[in-house]
Amino acid sequence: MRRTFGYVLLTIGLLLVFMAPLAKFYVTPRIKKIPTDFYFREVAEGTASYIDPSEGLVLVGPVPVQNVTTQRGDPDQSTDDVAVWDQFSGLFDTQNGHQITVDVDRLTLARRTAVSVGCCGQNEERTGSLTALFPIGTQKKTYSFWDFNAKHGYDAVYQETTTLEGLTVYRFHQQVDPLQIKTTRLLGTQVGLTETSLIDLTWWYSAETDIWVEPVTGGVVKGSQKAEQWLEDSSGVRRLTIAQVEATWNQDTVTRAVHDANQQKTQLQLIQFLLPVYGWIAGIVLFVGGLVLLRRPPVRTRMRATPSPADVARLV
Repeated sequence: MRRTFGYVLLTIGLLLVFMAPLAKFYVTPRIKKIPTDFYFREVAEGTASYIDPSEGLVLVGPVPVQNVTTQRGDPDQSTDDVAVWDQFSGLFDTQNGHQITVDVDRLTLARRTAVSVGCCGQNEERTGSLTALFPIGTQKKTYSFWDFNAKHGYDAVYQETTTLEGLTVYRFHQQVDPLQIKTTRLLGTQVGLTETSLIDLTWWYSAETDIWVEPVTGGVVKGSQKAEQWLEDSSGVRRLTIAQVEATWNQDTVTRAVHDANQQKTQLQLIQFLLPVYGWIAGIVLFVGGLVLLRRPPVRTRMRATPSPADVARLV
């Protein structure tokens, strides 16, 4: 039994000694990648005012709204270097049952850095900006984060380290100052003017966004945005509010995101730090313990025979 236990310790020790460098130099580079089979559904809730074209450009609101975004990985279209995700997003007026906006997009992300890359004939303009998550090993610095309305990457600036449901996270803030995103034409009477003819209008957009990130995995665990769109005439006078939206991930979404980030963080730390650093130490200890058990001979106890009456008689 002693020798069997020695062989067990010896085997486990050797495995740990060899697994430590294997985890560091072979497994870790393959694990530290954005997954291709990712799935997450986030729900943001808040309030909004918006133009309803079916009611003659009447401003509706403020009303409660819900923004639902689903991200689903496409492993078949992904590669070793690029993760392909499909993103579906819709903004809903929950009071009146209206769907305000709907967007369908395909994200192509560099699996090691999380930045958008040109792939599959799309996303060339997003190259170099983050779109859905931050890199594994997020740092306290400024990153370019893509704004889907402005169609441009803007600085997401590190603000603070805080906690969400016990999880340490970094908060980043992005500011998009008023920006003309397109032009349109409407009748002057539709925007409060006396002209009955079409007039040229510029379409403007601004936003403030806060993003909470778990730094080990780069996973986003909370998001909040305040955005506005409006029309101005040629003299720069604001003529019509298109939309004003303020929404934050609801508590259920944050809880699920924190849970997922905690699991991924534990897996990464096990492969990246614990096994490479402590695995070889534990392996050496077990290996030496196994050798000690194998090299020490078992202790044998010699039984002293009890003399019989005949033996005693011969001695007398």
